Amino acid sequence: MIRNILLVIFVLVCLPGCIESPESSKSREQSKSTFTGYVAKKDTKANRALLVSNSESSLMGNEKIYDADWISGIADQVKVGEKVTVEITGMIMTSYPGQTSGTFLSKEKPEKPEGAVLEPEEVLRRAFHQEEIRIPTVKKLSLDNEKNVWNVTLYDNSLHKDIEVVIEDRE
Repeated sequence: MIRNILLVIFVLVCLPGCIESPESSKSREQSKSTFTGYVAKKDTKANRALLVSNSESSLMGNEKIYDADWISGIADQVKVGEKVTVEITGMIMTSYPGQTSGTFLSKEKPEKPEGAVLEPEEVLRRAFHQEEIRIPTVKKLSLDNEKNVWNVTLYDNSLHKDIEVVIEDRE
């Protein structure tokens, strides 16, 4: 008898949490999130791209870590080296990097320094291909006009260390 009473109380307490009001559904739709990051890799077969943020998001133990997500549905609209913003449209699997789906929104076109031959996106594309980093974060990108080279600092989120890459500024 006591067990039945406890079961009824439990159901009455939990049931209101299972019912979704139209207001809560509407507010969830309005709070769609966006993600801005550099396209570090593409998987054209799966139509997904790895976006890695360049702002520090948290610490894992004593090591810093940057947000990174494989976003499916955008690979045909982006190129490695571009900084893009996507709207997250699916559930985010909390692996690292995360996995979700999204809709392409926009590209940020970084300003090409005076005297540069290469576009910044091309420099990053070359840096990503030159260094085999599983999850690279762009920390610094600068042109040395005297030496005609780009200095790129990438952060390896797997090894938790900076990697310096030098790319010659020529076609």
